[in-house]
This record gives sequence, structure tokens and C-alpha cells, in this order.
Amino acid sequence: MEAQPELVNQAEAESKAARLTKTPLAAQRERTGKLTLKDVRQYFNLPIDDAAKKMNICPTVMKKICRRDGLLHKSIEKKISKKKGSLAAIDVKERAGTQADIESLQQELASIFVGYSG
Repeated sequence: MEAQPELVNQAEAESKAARLTKTPLAAQRERTGKLTLKDVRQYFNLPIDDAAKKMNICPTVMKKICRRDGLLHKSIEKKISKKKGSLAAIDVKERAGTQADIESLQQELASIFVGYSG
């Protein structure tokens, strides 16, 4: 018994549509692959996990976008935090130098935000 031409054409059309339809993962990869720092700039003030949740992406993707576009502000914030923690443990002379380092890092961080906020 030979297949009816209508059924064969319908099966071919459904098969073709299935190939053209993207899986949710493929659609997410396409969307996140096109994101830039301008897309994430409104979340700069948040921890990376919170920012990723708000954008409905995983933190790894958020980090990838930042690294790809040259933004390493989280590492700068970590340096500032470490230096602030050690301020009380050093003598007065070294404290001034450490405070200057902190201010320099804060200026670097501010310039990053200004560069990507407009």
C-alpha cells in the first residue's frame, strides 16, 4: 500500500518545521551571545548572581559577557575590599599608601562605569 501524497507532504512539512524550530537552549544561547555590556549596564550595582537572575541568565554567562567586553570590575571591587580590610592592621605610614591605592582603584572602577553607562 502506497502512502497518500497528502500525508507524505504533511510529514515532510512537519519534519522541516521541527528542524527550523530552535530548542529553548539554542534560543537562549543565541540571545545571550548577542548581549553586550550596554545590555547589562543597568545591573552594574548588583552582585553578579543577582544581576544574572534579573536578566534570566546564569552567572557564568554574565561573567563571559563582562570578560569578553573587557570589564573586570568585580576583581577591582575584590581588591578594594581586601585593602580596606587591611587598613586597620598596618602602621600610619603604610595606611596612607593603602588609602591612596584604594582611591586609585575606586577611580578606576568609576571610569569603567562611566565608560559603559552612556
